[in-house]
Amino acid sequence: MDLHDILKITGSVMALALFVPLMLAVLADGGAGQSFATWALWAALDSILTVSLYQQHGNYWASIGFALGGMVMTALLLWRRRWDWGWLETVILVLVLVCLAVWRFSGAAGAILAATAGICIAGIPGLVALWRNPERRVGTVWAWYVVANAISFFGGRAMTAEERFAPGMFTLFSVLMVLASRRKKRTRTNGERSKGAVSSRL
Repeated sequence: MDLHDILKITGSVMALALFVPLMLAVLADGGAGQSFATWALWAALDSILTVSLYQQHGNYWASIGFALGGMVMTALLLWRRRWDWGWLETVILVLVLVCLAVWRFSGAAGAILAATAGICIAGIPGLVALWRNPERRVGTVWAWYVVANAISFFGGRAMTAEERFAPGMFTLFSVLMVLASRRKKRTRTNGERSKGAVSSRL
């Protein structure tokens, strides 16, 4: 085992560990604000990415952490009977189907790009919500995702799609989430009310 392997495994462990607060929250409050369907679809995208990276002998360790975390969250929310389905779940389902189609017709190499893009696209609503209602606590968690994905990125052995595209894109997306969380809120005028906490994948 060399430095690259150590970095990959470290990134995977960190990615999985970041799900622990979410899991504890589901156990504590029954999964309020969370959806079984959303997490099932997230887990599907992460699983497609993981298998595709494995088939291409790429850097799949971090995506294993995300996929396992998503599966556990799915199981917990299923147990808590959180069956909600809305427009976000529909969008993610379409992304899953697109990734499966790309995988079928373009192979694992194409699926890596499609799944990575799909995961980032599915995260855009959370980014927009956080931009509109910055919350430093949420941003702190995303900062740890920056670290986990950056470690996985540097664990790659070459600047190729199989080794560094997914962790690189996830690092950039996590940085955007951190920046959004630190944005200065607009000064309220004319008796405007402050909005509630931001809901996000985290």
